[in-house]
Amino acid sequence: MGDSNRDLLGQCFGRWTVLNRCEKSKNGERKWLCRCDCGTERYVLERSLLYGSSKSCGCLRKKRAHEAVALDLAGKNFGELTVLRVAPEQKENGGIRWLCRCSCGEECIVPGTLLATGRRTHCPNHRKNYATKDITGQRFHRLTALYPSEKQNGRGVVWHCRCDCGNEIDVPYNNLVYCNMKSCGCQKKEHDQKLSGFLLHVDGTSIDAIRSRKTPLNNTTGYRGVYKIRGKYTAKIVFRKKQYFLGTFDNAEDAAEARRKAESLLFDEAVAFYDKWKTQADTDPQWAVDNPIHFDVCKDESGAFRLVLLPIMD
Repeated sequence: MGDSNRDLLGQCFGRWTVLNRCEKSKNGERKWLCRCDCGTERYVLERSLLYGSSKSCGCLRKKRAHEAVALDLAGKNFGELTVLRVAPEQKENGGIRWLCRCSCGEECIVPGTLLATGRRTHCPNHRKNYATKDITGQRFHRLTALYPSEKQNGRGVVWHCRCDCGNEIDVPYNNLVYCNMKSCGCQKKEHDQKLSGFLLHVDGTSIDAIRSRKTPLNNTTGYRGVYKIRGKYTAKIVFRKKQYFLGTFDNAEDAAEARRKAESLLFDEAVAFYDKWKTQADTDPQWAVDNPIHFDVCKDESGAFRLVLLPIMD
């Protein structure tokens, strides 16, 4: 499935140069033998090369860390940290350490390598200090913060809140302010009840949704399940709440064709099987109870999808 004939031989991705033909990983993904500019040879997943998640064997990050030792970081900003000056105390053979001031007002000493590589962006107490803000009476969707509870979760204050439905629950500050928590859980229950009223779900799959094939309004490629990423077109399909990668293509039409083939195999077969099962279930309700539908997606040796359907029917 997907662009199975892609040839990356000789192409460069970051510091990687593709040396040889690809092999299959344990889960069926393609990986290529590559040589890093530093001389290291290693198999790298094709998707890691194409999407830029792997640019070297690790030497690039080490290079940046070494450069950070030689650079003057004074006055530079790294996330919430502003570098003030070289720290008065240095560890032997530990690289240069810098005195920094966090946006919360705290000062801390941070190794230059952690600053340059993005592994340290605030002081150790930054989140805890920031999460002590008084939010009494403030509304967060359906939740109103009443008072700080006696509970602590290690990452700030836990607030006792009242939901519009009348329930009262304890919610961590971060969940209210940053994680878009909207209710005590009643909103999701209401949504699920409404959804169940007009969408038929079978074994984690919405039969009505896959039958309709409606293209989302926010689609920008004109094809369902096709996305443009870094100038390439990626095809994906979701079945039983699991996402399957179908390949990356140079044009939208090829990606759409891969998506159509996957829909035919997964969606069409699932809908046809359900219709057949429903016909028998209507005539024998007890049989339907004893033989619920189950879908399972497998891949053969070539990487092609295969849909396993239960129960077995004549």
